[in-house]
Amino acid sequence: MFDTVLSQILYGMSGFFFAIFACRYGRLAAKKIKTSWVQKGFSLSFFLSMLPAILFLLITIFIFPLLLYTKTPVGGFVYFATYIFFNMKTNQNS
Repeated sequence: MFDTVLSQILYGMSGFFFAIFACRYGRLAAKKIKTSWVQKGFSLSFFLSMLPAILFLLITIFIFPLLLYTKTPVGGFVYFATYIFFNMKTNQNS
């Protein structure tokens, strides 16, 4: 009983910290994509230079949360809730 509760708390904490990391670096990747779009437009050099940032966003927004949710619904829920909360908060401050 105690180990189940403790593991759920740890899964929730890991979802929280992963979401903060993803939110922070996701915002930086999106900013990098935006500035590169303004400078280069849609071209092959833009796509190749932004490929790591695009893949990071794809992984942090779609793939990782779904994998986390399949392993632990608590961690996935906390990840989604934290990610959405901090994105809304940073959008208001921008």
